[in-house]
Amino acid sequence: MTIAFRLLLVVTLAFISWQATIRNGIQLPVANSDKLLHFLAFYTLAFLLDFSFPKIRFGVLQIIVLIGYGILIEYVQSFLPNRSADIADLLTDVVGIAVYAVTIPLLLPLFFYQQDRRM
Repeated sequence: MTIAFRLLLVVTLAFISWQATIRNGIQLPVANSDKLLHFLAFYTLAFLLDFSFPKIRFGVLQIIVLIGYGILIEYVQSFLPNRSADIADLLTDVVGIAVYAVTIPLLLPLFFYQQDRRM
């Protein structure tokens, strides 16, 4: 399972990086779709990062890595003609990571979560 999660993490990072740098990324037909997408992206990245390294408990190191990636995205976007850096996007990324950290206890009963944690 760990290899599958690591592959998914790499693919997801590539997809999010691509979406963050193209002219018109994914748009949802809801208000504040940009913030919703940031939240979902970083919640998903936190989940995949956690499951990609099951012997390491999700904590400060993973959070720093994810926030660093969010800062990098905003930095790169500040140089792109049709994008801009936005502190609100970065804060939404942090909220996505924090919500994942809070929901970890909800994942404990899941079989694959327990199995990966015993490795």
